[in-house]
Amino acid sequence: MNILKNLIIVFLIFIGGCSTTSHSSIKGSGKTENPPIANYTPLIIAHRGASDLEPEHTVLSYKRAIKDKTDFIEIDLRQTKDGELVAIHDKDVERTTNGKGKVQDLTLSQLKKLNAGKDQKIMTIEEIIKEFGLSTNYYIETREDNNGNLVMEQKLIDILNKYKLITKHKVVLQSFSEKSLKKLHSINKNIPLMRLLGDEEVESLTSDTLKNIKKYAYAVGPNAKLVDESFVKKVHAANLKIHVFFDAENERKLTKEMLGLKVDGLFTNNPFYTLDELKQQKTG
Repeated sequence: MNILKNLIIVFLIFIGGCSTTSHSSIKGSGKTENPPIANYTPLIIAHRGASDLEPEHTVLSYKRAIKDKTDFIEIDLRQTKDGELVAIHDKDVERTTNGKGKVQDLTLSQLKKLNAGKDQKIMTIEEIIKEFGLSTNYYIETREDNNGNLVMEQKLIDILNKYKLITKHKVVLQSFSEKSLKKLHSINKNIPLMRLLGDEEVESLTSDTLKNIKKYAYAVGPNAKLVDESFVKKVHAANLKIHVFFDAENERKLTKEMLGLKVDGLFTNNPFYTLDELKQQKTG
């Protein structure tokens, strides 16, 4: 993967705090034609790590993803009762651990006693960064708490600054919450942001909506099952990138189709599989 090329593109879009820079400043024109397949290098983003192969959001999952040459490891964040930012997707711990209860009602100490699979522990974002440092890139999802409050944005940026991940262009932040992304953008306009889209938002997406998103983000993230050629063209016409995610049951069915549409990035539960599919398309 041409990781450096993709990171340079992200950097150029956001350098100088200008998240509204058009693709013409990168490619030399405002055109949005699909590139030749040989030059097609979408971002491969390991969804909760290589979560199809190892317990999600664990050291094992992230190590496998990095070994399989993913461009980014993806991390969902929630805040604990005592204000720590931990890597876990669900509101509660039942699906991914042997415990019970909502994450925001449990302390970090309580969460650390749980088994997240294969004797792995729930990790804080800082522990993940300490583990992998600058050896990988981070695609981090923020969210509102269970009561709709913003609780993590400043804390997260402070951690990212502490480890120089922003100045080293090692991080992209994403959220379904426009409120969260706008807060992040107000704190630091140089961070690449991606606006995740709910299914209903994809189905009702307008050019005006995309223009508003472009004011603070450089990409949108729809469910791949709702993406077709016309949708890709609409997003690219707004000078936004498109990074698709999959429902677990249809990832393999849709990966080849998304690569054929030349989306700009794919969240995958198995980076090795996705990279192999990309290689096959390039070699015919």
